[in-house]
Amino acid sequence: MFKTILAAVDGSEISHRALEEALAIARAMQASMHVVHVIPTGAYPVLTPNEIEPPDIARQALLDSLEREADRILADAERQAAAAGLRITVHKHRGHPGAGITALAQELGADLTVVGSHGRSRIDRFFLGSVSSYVVDHASSTVMIVRG
Repeated sequence: MFKTILAAVDGSEISHRALEEALAIARAMQASMHVVHVIPTGAYPVLTPNEIEPPDIARQALLDSLEREADRILADAERQAAAAGLRITVHKHRGHPGAGITALAQELGADLTVVGSHGRSRIDRFFLGSVSSYVVDHASSTVMIVRG
């Protein structure tokens, strides 16, 4: 029986479906439900220090845009949960998505972590690697991969 569930969302259709699955399980098991969005800062060279640093204003503009997108994605998740009759706790982190998801799952003591099988685009996969594979390889709890 699952008591604490963590679902990862990135705004993709598959993460929307993963959240639906997680919400259904949470409802059936009366589990607490958490949702995380990790802003993938390592995927953007402008956000990683190097010898050719862009102006701070460009870096900040990109971060601000990613923060707004994260807020929108998490607000959508809250609406989806409310429509299902459930309350969720949302979390927003920065860094490598797989590492952020597994670290939060461990911090929460999540019994189940739910992720989509792939992200928003193939280019994300090129930069980030497979987040779902990372979670499967590094999670200390049960992982559910929702496929498209």
